[in-house]
Amino acid sequence: MNPELVQELERALEAERIRLEAELASFATKDPRMKDDWDAGFPKDAAKGELPDEEEQADIREEYEADLASEQGLEGRLRSVRRALERMRDGSYGACKTCGQPIPEERLCANPAAEYDTTHEPRGEL
Repeated sequence: MNPELVQELERALEAERIRLEAELASFATKDPRMKDDWDAGFPKDAAKGELPDEEEQADIREEYEADLASEQGLEGRLRSVRRALERMRDGSYGACKTCGQPIPEERLCANPAAEYDTTHEPRGEL
């Protein structure tokens, strides 16, 4: 694989890692006991002041559930990005995890964290 392309993709992955961590930090806290695990907190305003009415409680729950869904998606992508960076360090980057053949450069440019070629991509994963 072209070394300049690998460097460019590594920069893109590092930038994405930083962005993902910042986005997670905006509504969740990092769990110090588990790598790449974040915990969305219950909305801060929910615990202050008077008891909210039923409509406000529903809004608070809805916000919290949305944060949990975002947390899971962002954590998954962050794990994929970290695995790609690890593969770059150990020299296995760009090879399909199933067959070992090179992943097309076009695919890596579209998704630098890709672990599989299009033939072996597990269903439901990106």
